[in-house]
Amino acid sequence: MRHLAIACLVLLAGCATQNERHVGIHDVPSSTVFDFQDPQAGDATLNIVRAQGLWGAGCSSAIYVDDKVVADMEIGEQLVLRVPSGARKLGMMPHGACSADRVDVDAGVGQGETKNFSIPASGSDIAAADAPKP
Repeated sequence: MRHLAIACLVLLAGCATQNERHVGIHDVPSSTVFDFQDPQAGDATLNIVRAQGLWGAGCSSAIYVDDKVVADMEIGEQLVLRVPSGARKLGMMPHGACSADRVDVDAGVGQGETKNFSIPASGSDIAAADAPKP
């Protein structure tokens, strides 16, 4: 019985801690961004934030621009893409411990314009979002 009590205490202590990944929003590591990082004249900006939370910790989100994979995001990460202005399609497809169909949204942007998008922690959707608060 004493061993069971000790095991429960150890498990509860593990649940009470958080690692850096689950605290605050941070930039996507450069090793998981494959394109649209170097600004060019006439570009626009797409900001994407995947919410933080434990619910989607095992799911990654592949990010697409015009049907090309450009990055991979985890929970609590933000991504800034410098894309040519004009009609753009932004997509997200979860993979890892979860899977679902790809979701696409209109991401058309004018020269110098910025559009913001959000992905819930579960990685199940992508949608236009309000500008982040400074």
